[in-house]
Amino acid sequence: TADEVYQDADKLVESLLEVEKMYAPDGLILLFDLQLEAEILGCTIKWEKNGPPSVRSHPLESTFEIPDIKITRDSGRIPMVLDVTRRIKKAVGDRTALYGLFCGPYTLASHLRGTNFFRDARQHPEYVKELMAYTTELGLQMADFYLEEGVDVIVPVDPVVSQISPTHFKNFVFEPYAKVFSHIRNKGAFSSFFVCGNATHILELMCQTKPDSLAVDENVNIVAAHKLTDSYDIAIGGNIPLTTALLLGTQLDNMKVGIDLIDSLNTRKNFIFSPG
Repeated sequence: TADEVYQDADKLVESLLEVEKMYAPDGLILLFDLQLEAEILGCTIKWEKNGPPSVRSHPLESTFEIPDIKITRDSGRIPMVLDVTRRIKKAVGDRTALYGLFCGPYTLASHLRGTNFFRDARQHPEYVKELMAYTTELGLQMADFYLEEGVDVIVPVDPVVSQISPTHFKNFVFEPYAKVFSHIRNKGAFSSFFVCGNATHILELMCQTKPDSLAVDENVNIVAAHKLTDSYDIAIGGNIPLTTALLLGTQLDNMKVGIDLIDSLNTRKNFIFSPG
């Protein structure tokens, strides 16, 4: 079950090795859990049998404090994640790029503050910047944990970012992400910027933060997006439909989606074929 995979290193390793065996991907995500850091910082987590956990409480909901909690190698489920990373690196790291994911600073701030965070952008912008500075530092800590284990691609995942305006992105998100990607590049690794939903309106700003690649959802026009990202010499990953193709479609449906998607591009340069 999902809650076992998220908490049991042996079962996560077994699952990842089965994925690698079945699909022989060029890249493999070690763990997709945007609640990992939130749990350490005091958010209540609800576990599910058939899906990822979810955040159910927000420790900063009624306060404007900036926490002083640091994330270490011994915090929460970090030891499990690092154990899995080492075992998968040893098993398939010579042929498969490993992706180390962490919760992006904007989404992590919203986990801590709750829905008040979106009102804060107008009413308390300085607090938003302070909280973002804090969550960005936590992101850099997570990046370093993966980098020290030889992970190939370091990935902040920030689903909430697709819901904000370009102006909001410039004011609160741009500088933190430019810092994150510069840090990863200076450490000699690749980076990717994962965002969920329709991020079309901020794709160019995302490119300007200088990641090595972006990953987008199925509701982004991949042809137009690829032209944009290629102009910045940034790779783009996407965007096999998760529900209509992967969940509900047949193997042939997915093969056709893949062929049509690749054929729609003028060039395959800077393109990573992957689920949305």
